[in-house]
Amino acid sequence: MADETNTPVAGVQNATEEQPTKLYTYYYSNPDGASKDERCHAVYTEAPFDVVPWRMHKEAPNTSMTDPVWDSNLNGGLGSWKENSSEAQGQILAETQIKIAQLSQNNQLNTEQSDMLTKVLAKVTEGQENTQKLIMAMQQTLIMSTQKTMMQMTGQDKTTEPANNAEPTNTAESTNK
Repeated sequence: MADETNTPVAGVQNATEEQPTKLYTYYYSNPDGASKDERCHAVYTEAPFDVVPWRMHKEAPNTSMTDPVWDSNLNGGLGSWKENSSEAQGQILAETQIKIAQLSQNNQLNTEQSDMLTKVLAKVTEGQENTQKLIMAMQQTLIMSTQKTMMQMTGQDKTTEPANNAEPTNTAESTNK
């Protein structure tokens, strides 16, 4: 019997081996993008573009740029990469959105604090009303007590007045007469 061998024939490539594909890199730029990734990011494709699509560029931005954007007005109208300025609409929009979120959060905190203060003030007011009612009740009790005492004192004066105004009678004198 013959031994089977799995040795490939010279010059024939194995079908499982693939040729490495070449990737072409282009750079997308939307100067009005809200985030840094929207303003500039790399796009990889296996097919080269004869005509580069809108907002895509063959030239890579300078690596020293922290937030590059494509400006079509630079380089005599041919365009070039530049550092994003705070004047770009996307940057202004992103900063405004952050400020709005912060203000909204502060407003929510202020509303919560206001609600808490309102509840505390309501309790303080209720406590003051209760204290005022207690003071008024104590004053009325004191007034009534004072009036009773005054009436008792004046009542005793009236009962004792006739005794004081009456002339003393001497029983011995009346018998002598």
